Amino acid sequence: MSLLGITKGTELEEQVEQYLKAEAQGTVMYYGLARIAEEKGLHDVAELLLKIANDEARHAGLYSVLNGHVSQDLFAVLSQVAKAETAGEGKIKEFAQKARQLGLEKVAEEIEAAAKDEGRHGIVLEELIKSHQ
Repeated sequence: MSLLGITKGTELEEQVEQYLKAEAQGTVMYYGLARIAEEKGLHDVAELLLKIANDEARHAGLYSVLNGHVSQDLFAVLSQVAKAETAGEGKIKEFAQKARQLGLEKVAEEIEAAAKDEGRHGIVLEELIKSHQ
């Protein structure tokens, strides 16, 4: 039995939506805290916080499915996401340049690393789609 949309339209929908938002916010918070812990040299703390962040993200995914926020047409969605990821690389690189113009070189470098990840995600998703056609 698929869980996709199973709580949509039920008395659980609003609470599931609240949990989805809380888990998404928790994901961001834990990833941010892990980054700060890493900067402070607290590698064990960072590692634990990353594991918790991953759990929170997985939980958010569950609640997203329960309320039907995702499509069952997996590869159609992934095709659109791949395009967005690829396009996002250029936009994020432009953003990095703005940071660089403000003299924020370290910020620009980190943002550029994120941009490269976005481009890589697009490529990986395209390859995934091709391998399953």
